[in-house]
This record gives sequence, C-alpha cells and structure tokens, in this order.
Amino acid sequence: MSTGLPAGPLEAGPGGFAPQEERAAVLAGVLECVEMGAWDRRVARWLTELDTSTLVTVASWIARSRAAGQPR
Repeated sequence: MSTGLPAGPLEAGPGGFAPQEERAAVLAGVLECVEMGAWDRRVARWLTELDTSTLVTVASWIARSRAAGQPR
C-alpha cells in the first residue's frame, strides 16, 4: 500500500483497495520478526483474504502497539 498504514486511531474505515498480494505484504511487514506457527500462518492468510479496510485496520493496530513501546 503506497500510502502506508494509519498512524493513529481510526474513526472510519480507511477505504481503498489493494490486491491480495499487496495486503499480504502489508501484514508480513508488521509481523516481521514474529515467530509464527502453522495456525498463526493460517489465520494471517485468512486476514489477507478480507477486504482492504479490515486488513489495514488490523495491521495498523499491530504497528501502533509496537510504536507505543513497553506494556503498561
């Protein structure tokens, strides 16, 4: 996705369209360095089959939680 992920809370769906290959790349990017088991990979593949707005929202949660740093 050329525009990147939302950096803050979403008040509406981010919209847009990206082909499944691009959605898979976005998810792989935010999950980089996360050890994945067979079930994890199956769920990640399922997420890439959802609409772009849903995938972008989930990926932005992951990215924003990483950016937030240490758990409270």
